[in-house]
Amino acid sequence: MKIRRLISMLAAALAAMILPVWTEQPAFAVDKAGDVVAVRGKAVIERKTKKEDARVRAVLMESDSIVTRDKSRIKMLFRDDSILTLGANSKLVIKKYLYSPESKRAESIYELADGRLRSVVGSSGFKVTTPTAFAAARGTVFTIFYNEETGTTEITVLEGMVEVRNINAEIAGVQVVTAGQSSTVSGDKPPTPPMPADTRGGGAGDDTTVGMPVLEGSAEPAPHIINDLLYLAEHSLNLNQPIEQEPAGATKVLINVQFPQQ
Repeated sequence: MKIRRLISMLAAALAAMILPVWTEQPAFAVDKAGDVVAVRGKAVIERKTKKEDARVRAVLMESDSIVTRDKSRIKMLFRDDSILTLGANSKLVIKKYLYSPESKRAESIYELADGRLRSVVGSSGFKVTTPTAFAAARGTVFTIFYNEETGTTEITVLEGMVEVRNINAEIAGVQVVTAGQSSTVSGDKPPTPPMPADTRGGGAGDDTTVGMPVLEGSAEPAPHIINDLLYLAEHSLNLNQPIEQEPAGATKVLINVQFPQQ
């Protein structure tokens, strides 16, 4: 019996040493959460007590605030391949960003303090909060709009599904919003039941439409395409200049054209 117990203990100890090798690596804090990939108009990155104009390839970090001005927009690519587009007169705070390079798994929380945000979610663990709402999404495309004046949050799903509840966990009521639907959260009320939404504006128009604007009929560029464009922008290719050469001399060309007789 003692031998069997000893074997069992050794087996358990061996399993404890092997198991971490096969389990998914946990996400941890990283120096860089993402990059700015496009800016239109005026946007500012606030980091602690410093402010700087947002430019392409600017690094984004945990706790950064991104603020856009009138008629402005900024697109950001994060390490888990999530693409966030912030509309005009909006403010987004990267509240939490943990990332595992091995599994490309991220745990992120973004706070939309004001304005409109369009999210293309790259991995699980993606959450967005406003002063009134909490939204959790996985592998989906959705927009979220917070009106600071009315204290109302509207969430519209373009693809996949999003779980929505009031930011106050003590307020009961959770709604699952699927593609083509929207839900609203106001004050201390639970989210409204999902209703059909006009998502045709999800890919066109201006920032007042349901979705964030891109060219009509075009899809969101794949993350690897954006990465390639960023690489080319950073490592500008040394292309040879075109060769311009004047001809050495004039060459006479005789053209015999015959017209049909009437």
